[in-house]
Amino acid sequence: MVALDVDPARTDPARVLEPWLEHGADGVHLAPREDPTGAVRSVLARYPDRVVIGTGDWHLSFNLDLAIAGFAAGPLRAAITGALAGPGPRTAWAMASRDTSRSRDDAALTPVRSMALVQLALPGAVCLRHGEELGLPGTERIPMPWEGDRPPFGFSQAAGDWSSIPAEWAAFTVEAQLEDESSTLSLYRQALEVRSSHPAFTGDEVEWFGAPEDCFAFRRVGSRLTCALNTSSASVPLPPGELLLSSRPLDGEDLPPGTAAWLV
Repeated sequence: MVALDVDPARTDPARVLEPWLEHGADGVHLAPREDPTGAVRSVLARYPDRVVIGTGDWHLSFNLDLAIAGFAAGPLRAAITGALAGPGPRTAWAMASRDTSRSRDDAALTPVRSMALVQLALPGAVCLRHGEELGLPGTERIPMPWEGDRPPFGFSQAAGDWSSIPAEWAAFTVEAQLEDESSTLSLYRQALEVRSSHPAFTGDEVEWFGAPEDCFAFRRVGSRLTCALNTSSASVPLPPGELLLSSRPLDGEDLPPGTAAWLV
C-alpha cells in the first residue's frame, strides 16, 4: 500500500498512479482531494483488484478521529461510535498523518501502544504510517532505521548527509526492538498476528459495557473479543475474560493507567 497525494487539477493521475500499480502495489491511500472529472477513478478502474483508501466513496474510508480525540476515554468512545454509525465504506482507522508529531519518551509511547490495541480491536482496517510501529516521532518520510548504532542505521551504505536521523534512534531500530519482547515493534507484531489468526476478531459492530470513569470496554458484536482501555490515573479492575494481550504489563489483576487489553 502506498500513500499518494494526487491532485487532478495539477497532476496527470495516470502518471502518478500507474507506475505504482504496475509495480504491483496492493493499493493506494489517496490524500483528501476532489476528483471532479473522475480522472483518478478512471485510472483505478483498470486495476479492480487493488484496494483504495481515501475520503469519499472508495473501498475504505480514511479516519483520523481517534487521533483528533486525544487520549481520553470519553472522546475516544464518541469518535468510535460516530465513525461506525456513519454511512459509506468501512473505516480505515489511523493515529497518524503527515502532520502528526510526538516525542519519543516512555510516557509518550504509553498512548501509542494502548491505542494500537484499540485500533486493531475495531471493525475495519488499520493504517500504520512510516515508522509508527517502531514508536518513532512524527511520520515524515525519513529513512527507516534498520540496524546498527549510528545514522543512517543500515538504510544505505552511501556517504551523505543523514542529519535527518537523530543519533539517539539507535535504541529504536528494527534490530534493537526485534528480540525485545517489551518493545513497541514486538507489541505491534504480536497484535497483528493475534488479530489475523484468532477467531474472535469478527463482526462489523461493537457494543459498550459499563466501565470506571475515564475508561471504556467494548466487545465485537457476534464474538467474544473485549477491548478495555484505561485513560485514568489509577489502576482499575479488568473486565471478565481470559487475557490475550495488553499494551503494558498488568498491575496484578488490574489494568494500569494508560493501558489497553484484549480479553476473550
